[in-house]
Amino acid sequence: MRDSFRGALAASLVLVTLTVPNARLEDATPRRIDLRACDVPGISRGGRCGTLEVYENRATKSGRRIALNIVIIPAVSETTAADPIVWLEGGPGGAATQAIGPVTQQYLRGLRRDHDIVFVDQRGTGQSNPLNCDLGDSPADLDRYFGPLLPRDLVRGCRERLERTADLTQYTTSIAADDLDEVREALGYPAINLAGASYGTRAALVYMRRHPTHTRSAFLVGVAPTDFELPLPFARAAQHALDLTLSDCAADPSCHAAFPDAKHEFDGVLARFARGPLHVEMTDPATDRKRTVTLPRENYVEHLRLMLYTTFGARLVPVVVHQAFLGNFVPFETTATRFNAGVSLARGMYLSVTCSEDVPFITEKQIAEETRGTFLGDRRIRAHLEACAEWPRAAVPAGFRDPVKSDVPTVLYSGDADGSTPPWIAEAAARFLSNGRLVQVPHTGHQIAGPCAWDLMRDFIGHPSARDLDTSCVAATKRPPFATEVPQ
Repeated sequence: MRDSFRGALAASLVLVTLTVPNARLEDATPRRIDLRACDVPGISRGGRCGTLEVYENRATKSGRRIALNIVIIPAVSETTAADPIVWLEGGPGGAATQAIGPVTQQYLRGLRRDHDIVFVDQRGTGQSNPLNCDLGDSPADLDRYFGPLLPRDLVRGCRERLERTADLTQYTTSIAADDLDEVREALGYPAINLAGASYGTRAALVYMRRHPTHTRSAFLVGVAPTDFELPLPFARAAQHALDLTLSDCAADPSCHAAFPDAKHEFDGVLARFARGPLHVEMTDPATDRKRTVTLPRENYVEHLRLMLYTTFGARLVPVVVHQAFLGNFVPFETTATRFNAGVSLARGMYLSVTCSEDVPFITEKQIAEETRGTFLGDRRIRAHLEACAEWPRAAVPAGFRDPVKSDVPTVLYSGDADGSTPPWIAEAAARFLSNGRLVQVPHTGHQIAGPCAWDLMRDFIGHPSARDLDTSCVAATKRPPFATEVPQ
């Protein structure tokens, strides 16, 4: 559930220290969060950084502790609103603090005048006891990167390594929601506004259900609710995004002129995998020389799926497929490397969440129904099932997968060409949000695309009434121009 909702952070701490009263870690021991002024690249006046220790096992309140990494970008106005905005990152496995740049300078621009913006690396991500794994996510190793999905030997090895320093059953969304509420209380905020993308929308919905009186509003982009069952919806979502892409290409004069047989070429490349993996020529980044790489069908279609996440990636699909049809897979390599979902995620946390909250509830009947007639097929799901067979399964609260019912003012922002969390998922979730509103955006994928989306966030969080929100700007949304030449 992750694409380009990210930025980079390199925080440098200086010697100004502030203390904020905190709740108790142990009944007899008061705690404090030390917030130190820190430089955040691209952020005027910098931020305040610190950590909050919580028990890894919140139920037993004993044993190992985790230091949650916190960065606050303070409001610049002298009259700061009491309710900050908390950014919830996607993945699962993305670190909130890595998204500070785009969140503060684009998505939530204008809101910093009156609101603090808070970033908390969810347990298992960023600098909060990260559960990092290499599951073949580095393009430096071409054979792994373009090989079978989620190799069981790498999953098993990562589990064995992480279990030395973490209880992998303690990294679920519900536990993280309670962490976040403890941070809120420690910082003295009576209530918070939630803004999240992709998996961050699930984190927001779970928080809303567990801590409703502490939630002022929620703006959710690319909705993945508690019953999403990742990766089950991917096949139909990607097929839907592909169909729209090819249809829009056919209707676009320049795209159609360059690729008049785009659907035929797409099907033609897939047909070549009928006899097994292809042996294709790619450029080895270690030597900058071309060599042969074995490319299985499951990897080829998975990387196409990742391109189809957003319309920015989908604009490249016709030319990449065309070149593959001609036997040139270097453009596919280049684009697949650019749209690399795994390298920025804590893959161990990804597995701890999905192997507990999603995969155990997927049935064979669902797999057949959801993958029938799709180019992705069932292999992506099968690989995930096999990976979860190597990973410990955590208990989730009773009713966790029930739809979240809430009267918190909520906007669900959903692109009609979303290749990851398709609009019908958001539509179903919206039925249970009495003060919610679904905003379906044309020609848009799994993305927060441009000033219209940013202004909607600003206007809604500033005055959280979904009913009164002016959404007229979405009608002018256009798909980015298709690429007709090989991307460099």
